[in-house]
Amino acid sequence: MLRDTLSALIEHPGEPPDAPTREKIRWAMDSTWSHMADVLGPGGLAAMVEGDDAYADLLRDVLAPHTDALATLIRADVEAGALRGDLDADACVSLLVGAYLGELVRRGAVGESFAESCLDLMWITMRP
Repeated sequence: MLRDTLSALIEHPGEPPDAPTREKIRWAMDSTWSHMADVLGPGGLAAMVEGDDAYADLLRDVLAPHTDALATLIRADVEAGALRGDLDADACVSLLVGAYLGELVRRGAVGESFAESCLDLMWITMRP
């Protein structure tokens, strides 16, 4: 029953906007953070961090389409020359996901302007 319920929450983020690289990354980042906040919530995030059991894997499956989309966008823009050629897409995604978790732990909530601040910091290392 839990698997069916969580499977219903898994959705693809859709097609990225036809926009400059930074805006596409922000779009995918917003989609990921929104699922972290609104679908998984603090309890789901804690369960993912707490263990590697089947329940944690199910929760990761809810988030995977969004983190995968973000990594795919970054890889495509690296190949197109819009981002640094040596950029590690998976490391970028982990840092952006981790920024959300860090702010949640630190302040108990993630403010609206925090995503832009994080992307500003990351953008310095991402652009060619």
